[in-house]
Amino acid sequence: MEERTLILAPRGRDAQVIEQLLTGHKLASFVCENSKGLIVALAEGAASAVIAEEAIDPDALGLLGQWLVAQPVWSDFPFVVLASKRSVKASASLKELVRALGNVVVVERPVSGDTLASTAHSALRARRRQYDARALLAERETAAEDLRQADRRKDQFLAMLAHELRNPLAPIRSAAEVLRHDESDSPPRVRWARQLIERQAQQLSSLLEDLLDVSRITTGKVTLQVTELELNVLLSKVIDSMRSEIEARHHTLTVSLTKVPIFVHGDPVRLTQVFGNLLDNAAKYTPAGGRIEVSSELTSHAAGQRAIVRVADNGVGVAHEDMSHIFELFVQSDRALGRAQGGLGIGLSLVRSILEMHGGTIQAQSQGLGRGTCFSACLPVHIATVEPTELCIPPRGEPAHALDILIIDDNEDAAKALAVLLEMDGHSVRTAADGPTGLNAAETKIPDVVLLDIGLPGMDGYEVAEQLRQRSDGSLKLIAVTGYGQPEDVRRAMQAGFDHHLVKPVQIDKISAIFEKVGL
Repeated sequence: MEERTLILAPRGRDAQVIEQLLTGHKLASFVCENSKGLIVALAEGAASAVIAEEAIDPDALGLLGQWLVAQPVWSDFPFVVLASKRSVKASASLKELVRALGNVVVVERPVSGDTLASTAHSALRARRRQYDARALLAERETAAEDLRQADRRKDQFLAMLAHELRNPLAPIRSAAEVLRHDESDSPPRVRWARQLIERQAQQLSSLLEDLLDVSRITTGKVTLQVTELELNVLLSKVIDSMRSEIEARHHTLTVSLTKVPIFVHGDPVRLTQVFGNLLDNAAKYTPAGGRIEVSSELTSHAAGQRAIVRVADNGVGVAHEDMSHIFELFVQSDRALGRAQGGLGIGLSLVRSILEMHGGTIQAQSQGLGRGTCFSACLPVHIATVEPTELCIPPRGEPAHALDILIIDDNEDAAKALAVLLEMDGHSVRTAADGPTGLNAAETKIPDVVLLDIGLPGMDGYEVAEQLRQRSDGSLKLIAVTGYGQPEDVRRAMQAGFDHHLVKPVQIDKISAIFEKVGL
């Protein structure tokens, strides 16, 4: 059907003569009785159309115009119009027809059979090239759809991976926290084991978050929570959080921050991630007993002041051939392979992406392997208008009063470990392994707070939350403690009636901070 030539010539035997001529030249053809029949045949498929000028009246031209507008991007349908010599020279209607149809060859009557056949062959060849373009576009669209589906499957896999990995991490972190409470009476070997568990659990958490973050950033799903903050305060808190790791490797840390405050507009969580990643890299890739330097400075440019934060070390350095690639996704330099430090090769890619989202840049310098590395992060500076935002969770003290807390989680280890930690803070804690059991426990005695997992068997956490809301007087606080941490998971939790959403593994300080914030 797509190879045939359509014929519309209503006078006398013109159509039959043209059909016989084309058939003799091995061209498939089809005679249309009128303009409506032509439109029907065009919809069924054709390579070109031979039309006598007298067959095109305003109605026919209108129908053809509608059909042409609906054509796909690859289509430029060829028309052959048979016109008298007088029309070719002076007819305004013929000029309008040519303008409206677009891809038109006008053949003057009387026309020889060879000329008409040659013109029809040329139109067929042109249409075949369009079919090739259509096939190529279809292949590209298929490939693009395959990529979109693969991307969706990847996001689904990462979300499930995060959930499955966070579940075992939660009780491990909680158990380590329990050991910390009883550390005064513990032998040195137990303290060493607890510290090792904490460090490795933190490493696993960081790897997991980096993996999820790179997916969010590359798909544009990250929204910065920008506030005005003092950069040196943020850096000091990052350094304090990394001290134990640096001291465990016996490094010498030198900090040189500007005496004047440096105010920037940024997301404190994401910028903490940036500088924590750079400092962690310096600690990991510097041999024991090395030197690490962190400094900040203000510089002036035509576009305004810029803040530069440098994290330098005297560690294993970067090979010259690797310098241009170290910020690329999933790229690791030879230093990582040689020292078997692990990692996924995504940390520096995240650093660059986050800084660029803040209007900043990142550069790396190294004189080669064994000669250390210096990373320089640059951010635009803003004049402060308000006090900088406090970046850390307030220290956990004694609770205002003991709370009745219900934990609903099908992971028995996670529920028990979290319950022990909360009981150490003086709270009364009950646990339930599924939704119905939790609902029964809440009905027997309404708790002050419910820490509720989302991925429960049978009745999921969203449904449990909705039922708890229906049964309570409004004073009950619902906190989601879950391995599902995508933005859409947070939104769904809020819609289901949760007051807060925490992602496993949860630090007990974060739960205590929520209690203080809501006045519990």
